Amino acid sequence: MKKQFPLEKVLDFRNRTLEREKAKLGELANQERMMMGRMAEIAGEISDKRAEQAAEAAEGRFDFTDLYNKYIAVRENDLEYIKKKRDEVLSKIEAQKKVLKNALSDVKIMEKLKEKHMLDYARYMLKQEEMQIDEINITKRRDETR
Repeated sequence: MKKQFPLEKVLDFRNRTLEREKAKLGELANQERMMMGRMAEIAGEISDKRAEQAAEAAEGRFDFTDLYNKYIAVRENDLEYIKKKRDEVLSKIEAQKKVLKNALSDVKIMEKLKEKHMLDYARYMLKQEEMQIDEINITKRRDETR
């Protein structure tokens, strides 16, 4: 006979919660990766523009120096903004890791409880079986003595 775990719905709920928290952590990690890529892209663009500005200055053309400086300043501000956003995402990731750890702990607790219930049930069934065997043996002896 198969024993149904009485808290199966709670275990299912905790498993769904765990999956939801994993998905949130994955989403935050993707955001962080995108920001890192964006930061690398902006840093490359800044270095390219500085190289262009240096090449223009080496050729003696200073017409667009002010524009290069303004553009580089804007991109550096963009880079700083993305760094701040990335730091926020990293702090959210750390918080989400704690939430995920708690959710995983809850699931493990429920699984251990389920195992304990199953072992208790197996012991109970074994005891019932032994009682039936004893009863059969007692009944046999009574019949043999008559």
